[in-house]
Amino acid sequence: LTTAAATFLTFLPATPAFAKDDPSKKGTKADPEFQACLSQCMYECTKPKGSEQRSRAECLPDCKKKCATTKAQMMIGTPATG
Repeated sequence: LTTAAATFLTFLPATPAFAKDDPSKKGTKADPEFQACLSQCMYECTKPKGSEQRSRAECLPDCKKKCATTKAQMMIGTPATG
């Protein structure tokens, strides 16, 4: 490593920034667990299976049912507050 690269690496945090659990996101569409589940489900669902392949629009309702833990996560869009 060059000196500049070694210096840069010493300032990197030990844990990734996304690894921190933000309690305000729990149960929302921004919940990391919900996002990870939805992403994996969409990937598996849209993979070609023989001659059949489903679109993202066809997979989204099924994946939301599988991954959602709150009513807000099942909704289309963001719930209004106020």
